[in-house]
Amino acid sequence: MFRPLFMALIAVAVMTTAAAASAGDTGDQHRLPVQGATLLRQREPMSFGVFYYPEQWPRNQWQRDFNGIARLGFDFTHMAEFSWTYLEPEEGRFDFEWLDHAIDLADKAGLRVVLGTPSAAPPSWMDEHYPEVYRVDEHGQRHEHGIRAEVSLANPKYQAFVTRLVTAMAEHYGHDRRVWGWQVDNEPGSFSDYSDSARDAFQHWLQDKYGSIDAMNTAWGGSFWSSRYTSLKEVRLPNATLAAEDKLSPHALLDFARFQADTTAHFLDAQAAIIKKLAGPAQWVTTNYTNVSTATDPRRSHGLDFPTFTLYPVAGANVLGGDSYAIGKPANLMEAAAYFRSLTGTFGVMELQPGQVNWGEINPQPMPGAISMWMWHSFASGASLLSTYRYRHPLRGSEMYHEGIVGTDGVTLSRSGREFVDTLRDIKALAAKLDPHARLPARLAARYTGYLWSQDVFWDLEIQPQTSLWKSWAYRNTYTQIVKSTGAPMDFVAEGDDFSRYPFLIAPAYQMVGDALAKKWRRYVEQGGHLILTSRTGQKNALGHFHEGPWSTPILDLIGADVDGFDMLPESANGQVSAGGKTHAWHRWADILTPRQGTEVLATYADHYYTGKAAAITRTLGRGTVTMIGVSTDDGELEREVVRGVYRRAGVAIEDLPKAVFTEWRGGLNFMVNYNTQPFSPVLPPTATIVHGQVPLAPAQTLIWKEATP
Repeated sequence: MFRPLFMALIAVAVMTTAAAASAGDTGDQHRLPVQGATLLRQREPMSFGVFYYPEQWPRNQWQRDFNGIARLGFDFTHMAEFSWTYLEPEEGRFDFEWLDHAIDLADKAGLRVVLGTPSAAPPSWMDEHYPEVYRVDEHGQRHEHGIRAEVSLANPKYQAFVTRLVTAMAEHYGHDRRVWGWQVDNEPGSFSDYSDSARDAFQHWLQDKYGSIDAMNTAWGGSFWSSRYTSLKEVRLPNATLAAEDKLSPHALLDFARFQADTTAHFLDAQAAIIKKLAGPAQWVTTNYTNVSTATDPRRSHGLDFPTFTLYPVAGANVLGGDSYAIGKPANLMEAAAYFRSLTGTFGVMELQPGQVNWGEINPQPMPGAISMWMWHSFASGASLLSTYRYRHPLRGSEMYHEGIVGTDGVTLSRSGREFVDTLRDIKALAAKLDPHARLPARLAARYTGYLWSQDVFWDLEIQPQTSLWKSWAYRNTYTQIVKSTGAPMDFVAEGDDFSRYPFLIAPAYQMVGDALAKKWRRYVEQGGHLILTSRTGQKNALGHFHEGPWSTPILDLIGADVDGFDMLPESANGQVSAGGKTHAWHRWADILTPRQGTEVLATYADHYYTGKAAAITRTLGRGTVTMIGVSTDDGELEREVVRGVYRRAGVAIEDLPKAVFTEWRGGLNFMVNYNTQPFSPVLPPTATIVHGQVPLAPAQTLIWKEATP
């Protein structure tokens, strides 16, 4: 149960268009320019924007800055997301004069305006008079004013303050033609909250979910270690940090993760409901999730018109070695676009790294070309808007080393700013040539792949990894990149989605499987789908409990094998698996499989007491196939060969793209981006005409071509 005020607001929220988006055929995602243009009421296939903070700069520079933004080719600017102290300088007294003036100047420059609700950055008077609105961290420390996102979203007083501010903003700007849309909050769900407010809300949440303390005790395994409760009022927030020696109930931790995600979703939906009640129909509402959403679950929010995300690929990580640190994490944008696009059919990149940042352990410069490649990749993936953070390089504050489009003088383009603006103009020129009615080519439709993903499953894996070598997100990265190596279009899908839209469906490490999902998988395969499952799949039921039966009970008849057990190795040990005359090292995880009659063995273990046991298998079922990859190898090469073999055995032609080279298709054009440190020379069709870039495709570069229609 959430606070009555928020529940009343949520009730009037406008639902997303996910159901409508999922009802189309396999070409729907590739008509995104039409969907996005309709929903966003924009003139162009992808609008470009930049963040600007008028409160941080002298008023006499605002007009110059807005004129500069427009002159560079931007379509909109983004304001107010951290300006609560200026919008409500004293409790209950609002001041919109300064923002009115800024919006007027932006409009005169020809810019649309996106307004952010500043709920992530409360003013100092709130800390002074209402310290209870701040969150308590896992160490029991209450946080305080001076940094963003340190509030308790479950605190009723804070909710009331947010409601009052958003109401005032929506009443003032809801029918302002100059305001294009709204972003509620900022990068929601970043931190855990262990405050008394969160505990009270969690207890109400549990009451709504279970109805009785006995049902909750059963779900949480309360009979173990005398951990049962006799009343919901006794329930504390499960805090793994304070459980120094023993393990907390994994089911309690899973429910706490769900509760936090629900709290964030309701917080966003309540703000969206206020805006939609008071604003005109021309304005839309979104939020900017982080591209790697771990604590949030965007599918739990139902009040936003479409999602956007933030993307900062270069912040010190060196995934592929060499100079890859300067090109960026290869999977981040590819996965985020495939995930957020699938929610409503429309998505945007609200914050794209404009250059060097300040918050990483190491903060290198992006390689020349990398920012341009990210922009092209966003466009190719179907983004309807692309915004960068920020226009001006700060002169003070905690982000003073965070680069902007213009440098510290406020007028001169930075090196990366020049790259951004040049690419913006190139994309606009090419966008005019898109065919909004183009259909996904048959060769791509034949490979179309759904990637089954659940935040609940992800949280469950992270709660009980069983080995320090298990990293759920890196495991996901391995399989998404394998799918993309085939040149297949890919969507992230949920259990309730229509699997039949996808000739291929992959569900890596899908640990929590109930009977309903197992039956749905079987129907999908029998009707001609090709299903790929991997390590750990089916070990638990939807509650996160083991099945009362053999390992992976719900999927045994589906995969045509028994799971004898599983193993994992210390890094100092050696493990080998054999397939196709090659051996592969493994340490992370190994499901030990015994195939049943009619099931083909694709790989076997080469050592330990299970030498000769199956590590990967496949079988035909009805008109489709099921493939199970039980082992997780160190380099992922075995998995790559097995997955690619599924497409080949299905008679589907695929590409052979190296790691971190991705292709996309939009509006009749083919796009290829190279996050690899080595150049790549694709073999283009004889009818291809290159419209941008060149072969070989250098690192951090983009290739675009068009194929003549027969």
